Amino acid sequence: MTQKMMFTKNTLTLAAALGFCGLVSAAEVEWEPDIYPKNNIFPSLIIGTARVDPSNELFPMWEGDHHGDSLGQVGAMIEGVKKGDKFKLVIAANDLMKESKYEGVVEETPEGNILVYPKISYFYDKLSGISQVVPMEISMELFVNGQSKGEKTETVTLRSVNDCLFGVLEEAEEGEEGENSDYSWLFTAYVNENHPWVDLLLKEALQTGIVTSFDGYQSESTENVLMQIFAIWNVMQMRGIKYSDITTTAADSDGIYSQHVRLLDEAVDAAQANCVDGSVMLAALLRKIGLDVSLVLVPGHMYLAVSLDDETTIGIETTLMGEKFIESENLKKLPQFDKLAPEDQEEAWNSFDGAVATGTQDLEEHDKDFESSNLEYQIINLDTARKAGILPIPSKRK
Repeated sequence: MTQKMMFTKNTLTLAAALGFCGLVSAAEVEWEPDIYPKNNIFPSLIIGTARVDPSNELFPMWEGDHHGDSLGQVGAMIEGVKKGDKFKLVIAANDLMKESKYEGVVEETPEGNILVYPKISYFYDKLSGISQVVPMEISMELFVNGQSKGEKTETVTLRSVNDCLFGVLEEAEEGEEGENSDYSWLFTAYVNENHPWVDLLLKEALQTGIVTSFDGYQSESTENVLMQIFAIWNVMQMRGIKYSDITTTAADSDGIYSQHVRLLDEAVDAAQANCVDGSVMLAALLRKIGLDVSLVLVPGHMYLAVSLDDETTIGIETTLMGEKFIESENLKKLPQFDKLAPEDQEEAWNSFDGAVATGTQDLEEHDKDFESSNLEYQIINLDTARKAGILPIPSKRK
């Protein structure tokens, strides 16, 4: 199974984007603020991609005559400049960012249009604490050849840190179909293996006596790795965490695809988890003990894939957490693990066994889909995400 690269952002000429009639004269400079995506600010996107190396191509990058941050979200589209013009875009300070600017020289302007996105200096601690959707104003000023072209202010929607952006349908010129920019890798930012509650939950798992230690792959025993996973699953069962189909965000925009995702402590507190909540929560615990974990995306759903050894990978259907598993004739159970069932944890084991069988069967059935270019089917590896620079969203909980 392979990982897939993402689409790049579509860019428009300013005239098309703003609906200008006629051509702009060479001496006239027109510009507008551009807040991506579609005048929304996603704290999760800013935090999660703060250290991402653009060469990894996990996220869409700007095309065309672009200047500044290739993953930039706050900038401007400028029309009417010519080769050799010097420009400076200044983003004013506000509650979430310091004053930021970008200065450059126009080198090539086949249509007289450029995109400018300064590297913004954000207050990340404040971004991680945004729990509700609120409006926010962003002001900026453009200078061309030392002359101010005016200051403009744009009112944007500041999204909750729980809103995970996973796709954008880009605008296109009339008569053309917009492309999809994929941000599904951002789900890995909600896997917080550094959360202080992770050690607490692992301690509770050890106290059950199912395993004596969490040593990851050190024992070189497939059965031991599976029992470590079950010990963690069992703690989730004991805490009463159940599946809850809550995915709606508080803001809605055409062409923006996002989902509400609970942080680890929020899911534990609520004792509820949708398919994404449960997957990122369990992934955090399994990654903490050194296991190779991936988020698995299929249309409208997410579950986990975990490597037990170099040759064996299982799926885990996290929506079965807290549920009494009902046998199905269509489900192929994994008989090699039956001998491991602990006698005093029968209910939890049946749930876990069913979750593993369901997830593993789905992995096998969609093996060809994961190898295709269909972005609805993806296996997003946590180790790859961390090496690429995607950071966990920190919890504000003490």
